[in-house]
Amino acid sequence: MSASPVSPTAPPDRTRVAPIWHTIVFVVGTIGLSFGQAHQSPKISTMKLPTRVPLYLAMMVFELLMLGYVWIGVRLAGRHLRDVIGGKWSRAIDFWRDVVIALAFWIVVLGMLVVVRVLLGTNPAGTEAVRMLIPRTSAEMAVWVLLAVTAGFCEETVFRGYLQRQCLALSGRDEFAVALQALLFGSAHLYQGWKNAVAITIYGGLFGALAAWRKSVRPGMIQHASQDTFSGIVGSLAARHHYL
Repeated sequence: MSASPVSPTAPPDRTRVAPIWHTIVFVVGTIGLSFGQAHQSPKISTMKLPTRVPLYLAMMVFELLMLGYVWIGVRLAGRHLRDVIGGKWSRAIDFWRDVVIALAFWIVVLGMLVVVRVLLGTNPAGTEAVRMLIPRTSAEMAVWVLLAVTAGFCEETVFRGYLQRQCLALSGRDEFAVALQALLFGSAHLYQGWKNAVAITIYGGLFGALAAWRKSVRPGMIQHASQDTFSGIVGSLAARHHYL
C-alpha cells in the first residue's frame, strides 16, 4: 500500500487586513497625537484632580475609538477582528495555555523593565505622570480595572494585531513588523517622558515578538490587562503609604 501524501503546512497569512491609506492615516494620526500629548504633559501632570474617574473614562473612550477605527478599516477589506486577533479558544485547555504563556511572559517583561530602569536611571517626568494616573479611592480602583482590561484588549488588537499585520503584509518580514509597531507604540507614550517611551518601545517589541510566535494577540491581552491592573493596585498602595 502506498502511503497517503502528507499535506504541507499552510503558509502564514501575510495578506493585508485593511486598505493602505487607512494605515497611513492611523500612523500619522498616532504620531501627531503623541507629540501633542508630550507637549501638554507638563501641564497635565501638575493638575489637581478631585477624582480621576472622568480621566479614566476619557481614556477608555479613546481606546475604544481607536479600536473602532481599526474595525472600520478591517471591514473595508472584507475581514473581521478575529482575523486580526488570531488564535482560537475551542477548548478550556486553549484558554489556560494562553494564561500560562502570559504568566511566563510576565516574568520576561519584569526582567526587561528592571534592566531598562538600571540602564536609563530615574525618570522624573515618568514618575510624575504615573503619580497623576494612579488610583487613590475604591471608585477610582474599580474604574481603573475596567480601563486596564479595555487597554489590554484594544491596544493589543490595534498595535500587535492590526498594525503589525499590516507591516508584515507590506514588508514580508516579522522583524520589521514587530519593530515598526513597537516604535509607534512607544512614541504614543512620549507624555511619560523619553525614558519611559524607550522602555515602552522595548515593551511593545516583546509583545510583538510574542504575537508573531503565537500567531495570536490573546496571550498578550491577558498579560497586558493583568499587568496594568496589578500596577494600579501596587501604585495605589505605594501612594497611600507615601512611597510614590
